[in-house]
Amino acid sequence: MASAIAIIASKQQRKLSWNSLCVFLLVVLVFSLCLGGIAPQQAYAHTSLTNAVPAANAELQQAPPSVVLNFNERLEEGVYYIKVFDSKQKPVTASKAKLNANRMVLELELPKLETGNYVVTYHVISADGHPVEGTYIFAVGQSLSQQPGMVPSNMEHMHSQGLSKEMGILDIVNYLSRILYYVTMLLFTGWVVWLRFGLRNIGNVRPVLEGWAVQLQRGYLIAFLLFMFTHIYAMVGDGGPEAMAALFTSTGIGYIWLSSLVLSLLGFIVLYRNPWMDMLWVVLLWLFKSLNGHAAAFAPQSQTIMLDVVHMAAAAIWMGGLLMLLVLWRRSKEDAKVFFLRFSSAALASMALLIVSGVFIVLIFLPDIGYLVETQWGKMLLVKSALVLLVMLTGLTLRILYRKRTLEKVSYLLRIDAVLALLIACIVGIFTYLTPLPANEPLYWHVMGEKIHMTTEITPNVPGINDITVKVWLPEKLGKPKQVLLKLRNEGTPEIAPIEVPLSFTTEEEKAYEESYNMKKHMYKARGAYLPYPGYWDIEVRVMDSNDDETVYQKQIRLY
Repeated sequence: MASAIAIIASKQQRKLSWNSLCVFLLVVLVFSLCLGGIAPQQAYAHTSLTNAVPAANAELQQAPPSVVLNFNERLEEGVYYIKVFDSKQKPVTASKAKLNANRMVLELELPKLETGNYVVTYHVISADGHPVEGTYIFAVGQSLSQQPGMVPSNMEHMHSQGLSKEMGILDIVNYLSRILYYVTMLLFTGWVVWLRFGLRNIGNVRPVLEGWAVQLQRGYLIAFLLFMFTHIYAMVGDGGPEAMAALFTSTGIGYIWLSSLVLSLLGFIVLYRNPWMDMLWVVLLWLFKSLNGHAAAFAPQSQTIMLDVVHMAAAAIWMGGLLMLLVLWRRSKEDAKVFFLRFSSAALASMALLIVSGVFIVLIFLPDIGYLVETQWGKMLLVKSALVLLVMLTGLTLRILYRKRTLEKVSYLLRIDAVLALLIACIVGIFTYLTPLPANEPLYWHVMGEKIHMTTEITPNVPGINDITVKVWLPEKLGKPKQVLLKLRNEGTPEIAPIEVPLSFTTEEEKAYEESYNMKKHMYKARGAYLPYPGYWDIEVRVMDSNDDETVYQKQIRLY
């Protein structure tokens, strides 16, 4: 009778613990919805440079009055710059770049530039709190090949939407600090949730678990400080002390960092006094992390933030509970057995939440699911998904072994599960700082021939308004082409006939430094929204000379 009562009591306690965790996740969901509902509803996308004047690799006859950079989304105020260097690595002006009213256009006025090559480098902070920078070259009054512009040693970096093939020590430290910060945050917050809601009937080792909580809290704070320290340079670039001050006084990312730091320090005072206060503290920490990432940069913003918070909550409960189970397994097998059933059920629910929220996040981030195999972000997500599948198989095996009382293999599988969890967290710690979207590049398409040469340029080569230029070189005796046609056809909409671009003949003074191929150049231009949709586009250029000989050029491009 006594044993039966004990079994019933144990089941009731497990049910109570399980209900507490369910209530916690439900509160997280509601809290996230409320916060998302009051968050700004501006529709963001991943910030990128859409147009530059002068353009990269431009060979200009006249010196430009300014450098103008257009971005596809609003930029953070306070930390931004454009710098222009001559071939001797000296800045051409001490003036500061100005951000326009809608915070999407950055302009730097230039003095009168002499003949030569020039290096433009820029640095901004995007809507999702990530630094965006790049460097390119243009020439005035000469060809770029005549006098190669020398990139200053501290400007050799180009902004990358992914992992660089050759990462420096600073890049490696940055990625390691991101991983450490993300892993310790999940472990500590998950540990707090389990400590407050999942340890009923486990009292023998509770002091040990509370000691672990203190150490995890210290580890998290150190990891966060390291993360801030290693990323400050990336945020301010070469802006100096002025940009450093502006980072924390004028930018959203600076405010989020300071708020996270204050909240982390407050944790040493407010935690472990009231369960609901602890829950509020944990959710706020997840929220601040969500605001410092892709979730804050994609529309609808409230939904993406909510999903990201729920995603982190599920990951934290799984990882924190797994670590606690490993600690208990080493300290007290009996307590570990009691905790195992609670963790197993919660881990199953967490995995379900991770998968569902993850799928919705991907659908919001990616307008085309095919992008998964075209970006490093997508490829890492696929690897993460494979690891999650392995985790689920490991968890299922653990449950089967536990029911069969084959406990000697449980410890081994738990360690495998822990390694998989760590790998998943490491991947997430990296790809949260990669853009989910592929980058569009301006088109420069040149074809050499025996009697005719053709060049087609499209910039910025994005869905929407573009500048289109077609250049044709013919022997002098043939004169002007009888006809030059440019047609664009979208593969995804075969029911729409090809778009014929209305090219206009443009007279341009011959550049002494431009290659003539011993022929006469003829140039045609158009400007307009002739590439209205993303996807694959077939380009067809037809050139007919005065002898009615027609040359046809075809090429396929992809717009994202």
